[in-house]
Amino acid sequence: MSQFWCGQLFVVFRKKYSSCFKGAALRNQATTFVMFVLASMVFFSLGVHASGDLKIGGSTRSYPLSGVAEVEAGLGGLLWGTTASPWYGYSRVYFWGASAATYNSGEVAIEIFPLSFLGLRAGGESIQNDSAYSAYDCIEVQCLGRFYRNFLESELSLGAGRLFLQGRWRRELWASSHKEKTDFVDPTSGLIMDGQGDAQTVYQGVVGVKFATGWSAIVGLRYARNNEGEESRFPHALLRFQWGSLTLGLGGGVFDSPLKVKAGSAIGLLRWEIWPSLALK
Repeated sequence: MSQFWCGQLFVVFRKKYSSCFKGAALRNQATTFVMFVLASMVFFSLGVHASGDLKIGGSTRSYPLSGVAEVEAGLGGLLWGTTASPWYGYSRVYFWGASAATYNSGEVAIEIFPLSFLGLRAGGESIQNDSAYSAYDCIEVQCLGRFYRNFLESELSLGAGRLFLQGRWRRELWASSHKEKTDFVDPTSGLIMDGQGDAQTVYQGVVGVKFATGWSAIVGLRYARNNEGEESRFPHALLRFQWGSLTLGLGGGVFDSPLKVKAGSAIGLLRWEIWPSLALK
């Protein structure tokens, strides 16, 4: 029940009080702070029934060139059921961080999954970049400095036998801390964001098949669209190997956005789930 009231409080805050803050950056900082408070409320409401989780790893993409080391730590608790089957619900708060030396990011979010395969997450992220992106023209658009992103995301995962699929819808609110409010770039989507404050919608879908012990073949699509109607697409395919708590993925795709011509891109990921979370595997 406490998770429900946390969500209602967040909605009320955004509707009634976000206009009190002048500037998109301040509104996003305020919302991120509220998300941190709500996450703390969920954290304490979990009490003795909570369990911690931790995973580390990294991901890379050759076009547009990017790569980060990642760490995620969370605390979750069952809402009902047991993890012996997919029929259970859980809530979780987590911190996610990513670093590539001059690029550093931190995110705090809440997950509420009434069913293990269907749920929502909401959170805020702060990004600090101190070096021009090699993949983008950082003279035409702002690349350096502090940027903020708040998001609301829904997720559905399904599986039958060797087949599985997952779909995500995500709405992101972006802001820059720069006084000049110049347009800036989201390096993941390859889209220009309005320096006065902007938003984008991201759709992600994957379909996979398990063809041998530990091995899966996956095809997917990441599609993003900002408020100006600019779009980016990244269809891709991945060969994934899971061995115990380790996951390795290698593959490639074709990236296309207004800032980058359509071209192939190699991708790779590595994950080590040191302490498993309650999320559906």
